[in-house]
Amino acid sequence: MGSVAGTEGYTASGYVGAAIVGSSITLSLKDFATAAEGEPLEAFLTINGNMAKRPIALGALPQTSGAFDLSVPEGTDISLFNTLVIRPVGSEIAVATASVP
Repeated sequence: MGSVAGTEGYTASGYVGAAIVGSSITLSLKDFATAAEGEPLEAFLTINGNMAKRPIALGALPQTSGAFDLSVPEGTDISLFNTLVIRPVGSEIAVATASVP
């Protein structure tokens, strides 16, 4: 599992794991918490956290704490992407990142 870390002065914690079943890929976040609780957050699968290099939008986070899953779009080659970036919807500033195992 990869660890979630806060960025840009935000605190964040938790773990992310990847499950691959057939052609379906799910990222599972466990014990997730962030200081950005009052803001709707969205997640992106990225190459080294670089939002300029083909980020894959995973959509809005269903909650800002606890455990939840994010579906990776069908046909994504997850081996190319190694970092999950979480940021407020519509913002360019990340509040958290995590290494994708």
